[in-house]
Amino acid sequence: MPLPLSQGNWDPCTYARPFIDPRGVAKREIPAKTMYDAIAQHCGLQVGTTSTYLISERGRFIPNSQGGARHDLDRIDPHQIKRVFFLGEEGGAALLGIQLHPTDSDGYADLRQNTHLDPTDVQLLATCSGLANWHDNGAFCARCGERTTYTAAGWERKCLGCARIEYPRTDPSIIVAIHDQNDRILVAHNTRWRPTYASLVAGFMEMGEAPEQTVVRETLEEVGLHVDRIEYVASQAWPFPRSLMLGYRARVVDGSGLEPVVDGVEIDWARWYTREEYADAIRAGEAEVPGPISIARAIIRQWYGQPLPGEEK
Repeated sequence: MPLPLSQGNWDPCTYARPFIDPRGVAKREIPAKTMYDAIAQHCGLQVGTTSTYLISERGRFIPNSQGGARHDLDRIDPHQIKRVFFLGEEGGAALLGIQLHPTDSDGYADLRQNTHLDPTDVQLLATCSGLANWHDNGAFCARCGERTTYTAAGWERKCLGCARIEYPRTDPSIIVAIHDQNDRILVAHNTRWRPTYASLVAGFMEMGEAPEQTVVRETLEEVGLHVDRIEYVASQAWPFPRSLMLGYRARVVDGSGLEPVVDGVEIDWARWYTREEYADAIRAGEAEVPGPISIARAIIRQWYGQPLPGEEK
């Protein structure tokens, strides 16, 4: 299953991270050639240009003048830069992610609603968003409480007190397409969402759980249904702020009830659809599908068997 956040193709150059300082390059304190030489030395790559991604918090990014994702580093005001991440190399270009200081500018776009960017750019922007969120919430050491500083080109935080190293966290979560014996699909509405927006049942894994156990537990907790015949479908990162979405299919246990029972607090309604009913609801504006880069939409589209109403063929 092709997933928007799982199709990127670049070299992360992980071995170069401890030896380069993208902060100095971005703020004009270190010549770019110094960084290129370090990458070449430790990765065996000839790198001579820079592709830069401008991001902000919560999955927002700044498109360039053509609507793309990559910017010229020389045109960025160093005073606007909050953090810089080295992302790797692609086609001879060093890839940098730059987090800017918060601004009221309306020039940002929502990555989660993107429909046109190159898959590598989408995945790199998502990576930048996740790193930015992690750094914003990791200023102090979880062990001793002292301040931390970011190192390894943005991929580590080191405590200034006890020298403990912390790494970016990813929280595993499941998302499941629940079917009945007639192959209908169940979508559920979270109380925080827009009235017509609904998605698949999803939830975080708990300590000690296997993903399949999480599928059973979350389905029972959120919609009151018992499921079995659990099958893995696909996975993709969802760093908004830091999830890894593990996609599954499951079927309601034969002989158990089919009527969803929601808690009214997190989920206030859940509904079964045939393919025809779901398509009619979308066209009528009664059902809003999950976002274009989400694994939820990809799984629903796979069940539907063709592009969903409103999608380009």
